[in-house]
Amino acid sequence: MPTRLDINARVDAPIEELFDLMADPETEVDWNPDAIKVRRVDQGAIGPGAEWQGRYKGMGSMQIKLDEYERPHRLAFSINGNRMDMHWTFTFAPDGTATRLAADAELQPKGTMRLMSPLFGPMMRRTFSKRPAQLAAGVAARRSRQPQA
Repeated sequence: MPTRLDINARVDAPIEELFDLMADPETEVDWNPDAIKVRRVDQGAIGPGAEWQGRYKGMGSMQIKLDEYERPHRLAFSINGNRMDMHWTFTFAPDGTATRLAADAELQPKGTMRLMSPLFGPMMRRTFSKRPAQLAAGVAARRSRQPQA
């Protein structure tokens, strides 16, 4: 049985910059401490159908596909791995100079990970409680690397 999560957070970053950060999973190594390496496996603009290969602590290798891309308001990803399949939908709304981020997820553990299924909700909520600061830091790092106009 899948685990469902609905999480809301306020991220101290402008909506467009947060959206762009999260739309490109390659940036995860800048803000997600569980991301070991993420690389794009296809070419072209980031949009529906774009694909990445990622390696994550505790999860191993994951295939990531961008299903929905409505800048700057909505992203959806399908993520498949040996230990778990996930579907994440993110909605973004301006909140002054910050962004209100809503995350809806369905997590489907596989194999022995199914034994840990009752723990996923609490673990993911605890992990996600740290995400607003991590995402804001990721936006700031990305901004500092961009050429000044």
